[in-house]
Amino acid sequence: MAVSRREAKPLCTKAEFALANESYPPDIARFSERELRTRIGRARKLRDKYKDLAAKQAREIRGKAKPTRQKQPTGNAGTVLKRDFFAETLERFETKLGIVERRNARAKAEAEQAKAQAALQAALARKKSAAPAKPASRKAGKGMKAVASKKRDQFPNLPTMRGATRAAHARGQAKRDGRR
Repeated sequence: MAVSRREAKPLCTKAEFALANESYPPDIARFSERELRTRIGRARKLRDKYKDLAAKQAREIRGKAKPTRQKQPTGNAGTVLKRDFFAETLERFETKLGIVERRNARAKAEAEQAKAQAALQAALARKKSAAPAKPASRKAGKGMKAVASKKRDQFPNLPTMRGATRAAHARGQAKRDGRR
């Protein structure tokens, strides 16, 4: 159940209530990522403080711990209300921080993409403006046409030689495998 500001105001100090008020729109929209992180830290400390205090008071009420004051504690509804109020405040700040982080990450990615695109365009412009280079070889200059191999003329029995070499390698491997 959400705790209203009207219920929490009489229980909070001015500084605590001012922090909680900043977690509501439109105030929360003006904070940067760093400012949100600061406020999250403050809200988390307050939530933890009142969570611990509420648990301590509950132990005292049940008689499990000695009371820290002279009069016997009767209830801790106000502390529980403040704990819930600051838990909700913390949640609002964290939600807004997530939104801001995603927006910043998206903007950063877009900027990097634009930078990479500009670098590509510059490289393309440099390449287009450069003088045409000489072909890398005679084959490239002739349009990469197939050139007939001279091996067939030098070795008319080339397929037989390849088969004999393959068989010799296979026999050698079989001998090595047999030694193991």
